[in-house]
Amino acid sequence: MCTNSSPDSDRNPRAAWSTSSPIHRDIKPANVFLCDRGGVADCVKVLDFGLVREYLDANREPVYLTGAKGMVGTPSFMPPEAIRNAVRSDPRSDIYSVGALGYYLLTAANVFEAEKVLDLYEKHLNESPIPPSQRSKNSVSAELEETLLRCLKKEPNLRPQSVNELSALLLTSPRASDWGPGPRAAWWARYHAQEILRPGETDREWPAPIDATVKIDFATRIK
Repeated sequence: MCTNSSPDSDRNPRAAWSTSSPIHRDIKPANVFLCDRGGVADCVKVLDFGLVREYLDANREPVYLTGAKGMVGTPSFMPPEAIRNAVRSDPRSDIYSVGALGYYLLTAANVFEAEKVLDLYEKHLNESPIPPSQRSKNSVSAELEETLLRCLKKEPNLRPQSVNELSALLLTSPRASDWGPGPRAAWWARYHAQEILRPGETDREWPAPIDATVKIDFATRIK
């Protein structure tokens, strides 16, 4: 799935994702790429849908598309309810993982650290995260910090209840509009120029910009 990274983008299909209500269950840095696709700068690709499960509301039984009865996911980004019982996961479980991903991007560290997986699970179940502003080398606004910590609440009912609600909360950050269409397009133009002009590889066939995908080091994307 590909979506624009700008929360207020008209081309952002997050509502369709929310309406269909699949559960990814393995949101983590390795499964989220930024790319320049079809002229849309910072298109966010969510990869690896091997653990996806459809979630059905109301009184209908959930349909298991994978072996959802076991513990599934990546421990550092796994919500408490998935640790207790993967069957109880719902779309708000992915909200927790998105919060853990955002925390990682801001601090270059996981929400919780432990040498043993069981100890890591225990922390996800019972410990409160250290605020990212206390672990990040860069400034973190109070609004952004509050949003991430809400995503990381143990109780799903206390988290943002949908990606639309999360998007609205992210827009309350004072710097939400700093990385707009202009800066995004300029960064990708510089990236493509560097790829084209890389010395010693004049005979190499480079992908067209529409197909280019790259992992992004956010530390280099300071305006």
